[in-house]
Amino acid sequence: MARVHGRIEELFALSPGKNGGASRPAFSRAEARAMLLVAAWAREAGLEPSVDPHGNLWCLPPGDAPCVTSGSHVDTVPGGGRYDGPLGTVLAVEAASRAGGGRGVLVCAAEEASRFGAGTIGSRSMTGKLSEGDLSRLRDTGGLDALTARAEYLDALGGLPRLRSAPLERVSSHVEVHIEQRAALRDKGLSLGVATTIAGPVRHGLRFSGEVAHAGETPASERRDALCAAAETVLLAEELGRRCAPETTATVGTLEIHPNSLTSIPGTAKLGVDIRGVRPGGARRLLEELLDGARKAADRRGVYLEEGQISASEPTEMDGAMVAAVEEACARLGVRCGRCVSFAGHDAQHLAAVVPSALLFVASENGVSHAPGEAVAEEDVEAALGVLCLLMESPRGEPSVMLRGLR
Repeated sequence: MARVHGRIEELFALSPGKNGGASRPAFSRAEARAMLLVAAWAREAGLEPSVDPHGNLWCLPPGDAPCVTSGSHVDTVPGGGRYDGPLGTVLAVEAASRAGGGRGVLVCAAEEASRFGAGTIGSRSMTGKLSEGDLSRLRDTGGLDALTARAEYLDALGGLPRLRSAPLERVSSHVEVHIEQRAALRDKGLSLGVATTIAGPVRHGLRFSGEVAHAGETPASERRDALCAAAETVLLAEELGRRCAPETTATVGTLEIHPNSLTSIPGTAKLGVDIRGVRPGGARRLLEELLDGARKAADRRGVYLEEGQISASEPTEMDGAMVAAVEEACARLGVRCGRCVSFAGHDAQHLAAVVPSALLFVASENGVSHAPGEAVAEEDVEAALGVLCLLMESPRGEPSVMLRGLR
């Protein structure tokens, strides 16, 4: 395990960020440096690293035979932790090394949404869910589009062989290991969790337009306060999220007001709403109820409401045979594992559309995510590696647990 922890620390120290964390933005030179480091480790394990047109790192065994792959990502949010992404990536390299050949590593690019406002870009691009045109419309705060950023990132990976397309035909099954992003597993006394469903996010924008007026001289009865209508909607989102828990969440994550002056009644207020559900149609039903409440709030206050969809997707059901394979491996090793859902997006949910895939969580010690305080227990990391090795290895020439589970 010393090599596993040493490599995680090496990645963490590669690009220091704010507040003692790591900062490797999507499609940045910092992400490229991390990919090159992983590629070097993969070569030591006897794998052949290369990069596809979407920026994903493929480390596959020689030849063209199908293989089981594992991996996660290496980009981070600003000031991120050491485990989100690198834990699954380093464990994948270690498991492939211990399997003695015939197993691969897939590290997806640009998983975090913090730079371009959209996540899992590498996995969505290679599975046909994002087009080149989509990437050209995604921009960071400096105005650089994701397509241009990807080109610069690929140039920084110039030492790696380029693939003409993502070799998904070589993947017989895939498993992603990730640190848990809350503390539910630890509370249940579990070391690992296997996801049965990954939530589908629905994101919507709302704009309330009222009338700018003097804060002191305008009577309450004559006000058309856009912010007050927006505030009612924010509180309604909170109420609906609590009512629909634990299957659906609702969050107002952005708020912009104009003129944003202490002495003025706000004339416009824009909200960004994120709704996630693990049941088909659940997020859309909550959204409709929220929009109905927003319209009523706007009418009561003499405010005009405009709304529009930013993005929408349905929840992903993970492959039942893959879930069973993970549970079988845990049972054989005596690892306490339970089924769970994920409200956060992951590359595995997009790969699941084209290859049988599993998402395995390592219990968080404290529920901290996307911050330097991320923590996992040594014994849980060891358990995850043992399970991953069992899933990927083929003792005495027999098919691996995953491959047998998919017959």
